[in-house]
Amino acid sequence: MKKYFLLVILFRALSLNAQGNYLETLKHWQNQPDSAAKFQMLGKIYDDTGFDRKAIFYYKKAIHLKPEVRYMNRLAKVYARYGKPEEAIKIRKKIGRLDSTNYRNSYYLANLYAKTGQRNKAISIWQNLATLDTLNPNYPYKIGIYSHNMNRKLDAFLEAYHRDSQSLNTLLMLIRNYKRIKFQDSADYYLQKGLKLYPENHQLLRQKVIMTYRKKHYHQMLKTLQKLDSLNYSDDVFIKKNTGLAYLLLKKYQAAEKTLNQALNINRQEAIVYYYLGKLYLATNRLSKARLFLLKSIRLKRSKIDQEYFELGMIAKSRKHYQTAYQNFKKAYQNNEKNGDALWQMALLNETVLKNPQKAQKYYEKYSIDFKQKDPEKTTFAKAKIKELRQKEFLKH
Repeated sequence: MKKYFLLVILFRALSLNAQGNYLETLKHWQNQPDSAAKFQMLGKIYDDTGFDRKAIFYYKKAIHLKPEVRYMNRLAKVYARYGKPEEAIKIRKKIGRLDSTNYRNSYYLANLYAKTGQRNKAISIWQNLATLDTLNPNYPYKIGIYSHNMNRKLDAFLEAYHRDSQSLNTLLMLIRNYKRIKFQDSADYYLQKGLKLYPENHQLLRQKVIMTYRKKHYHQMLKTLQKLDSLNYSDDVFIKKNTGLAYLLLKKYQAAEKTLNQALNINRQEAIVYYYLGKLYLATNRLSKARLFLLKSIRLKRSKIDQEYFELGMIAKSRKHYQTAYQNFKKAYQNNEKNGDALWQMALLNETVLKNPQKAQKYYEKYSIDFKQKDPEKTTFAKAKIKELRQKEFLKH
């Protein structure tokens, strides 16, 4: 009879809440005799209305009278929302001791550990949950998110994908992490899978733009950008600068110039746009303008500016300012030692016009060692040049 009476009161209170009579409901419960049910209901009213401090106060009073899991669960949620994760962890651990089979509580506890920097504890719980619940993809997904080790991360995302092959988040993580370790074929595989399921997803289409650029499929790159634009993608600069780049690579210079200038009108500090315009002006033989835009790009970027210096070197070389060209190629190589084109130009200039065979030989040797896999044909040429320069040096003595 007592339980029935409490259910009637609870139903009435919920009905009042549904009608929006918050103050009336609050007043009703405040006038009831002290009990765990009363304090739990007052806590819920304050919980539902976002008054976390009051909700915590009443939930704690309810638990003091009746330490039930349902009350503890509500208190833990409010603590987490209120910015007190350590208190929430204490409550979650108590729940775990009372009910070790409460997997939802274990999951929430793992999330709290992760948010407070206790990754290993979180991962350990998720691993246990993953073995207990072999269908849920969220546990391996979380392991993938919080793992530092790339092999473990990828294994976890693959397991999440095996459990749910249609999860957009898992597909995005597989694409992103395969790209990080330069497994482009694997990244492309999951990108194609994602696009079949979500053909209008902005993040996947953005990845497709990058993929088609890397594969030099510039017409497809342009079509993908146009589709993104038609879907009202929020990053206008990304659309304009890459559309301009696609036009540039397709040698549609007028359209490229117009679109890249539109990108600059959106953001004047976008260094890469100045670089693309510099390349455009170089391709259309407007060398003075090309030089100005490349220098502007260097000033804005300040790092990873080897391509800008390389193009400045090509401009100076075309004007027969060979020493200036050499200095720019040298700056490009110093900025990025993976820039084999700059190293190659340094070798050629020193051999042919600057007449410094020792430097030329040194650069050819460096190229033949560092870039033998990247460009076997040039490496063969470099080795022949090294041999020729050595013979000339020998004949001098």
